[in-house]
Amino acid sequence: MPYEVDRNIDLTPRITSRYYVSSAHRRLQENKSRWTVTIEEEVECFVNSQRNSWIEGVFSWGLIPSESNLLILGENFQNEELKIAKFVAKNGDGVWHGYPADYCRNIQDRPGISILSKWRANGHIKKHHIVKIRQGKQCNL
Repeated sequence: MPYEVDRNIDLTPRITSRYYVSSAHRRLQENKSRWTVTIEEEVECFVNSQRNSWIEGVFSWGLIPSESNLLILGENFQNEELKIAKFVAKNGDGVWHGYPADYCRNIQDRPGISILSKWRANGHIKKHHIVKIRQGKQCNL
């Protein structure tokens, strides 16, 4: 069954969470990033973030490894490519939503050291990427 926007998706028994695909991050909108991957890829990115425990409090962080680098997940409002996703738990009700994170422009879109270290340990990013991401500098992920 294909997923639809603006609906909660029950992801049990795969994981214990529900996910909300927001139309606000599926279209061009000033000051918002938008997904360019399919809804199915967005949901899989979230599921993988949960399964891999890439979670810090009410935030979960995702990426999709590809053969050479990370898959482009979306773009910011200035059409710059984004490769990291941020997922947010809504109001403690077990429903999450997410968007492509713009770590260069928004300090709140920078994953913490614990997440970046897990990605490095799994071979998804390199040590110099950690420094650049934390400083909000562009890097070739």
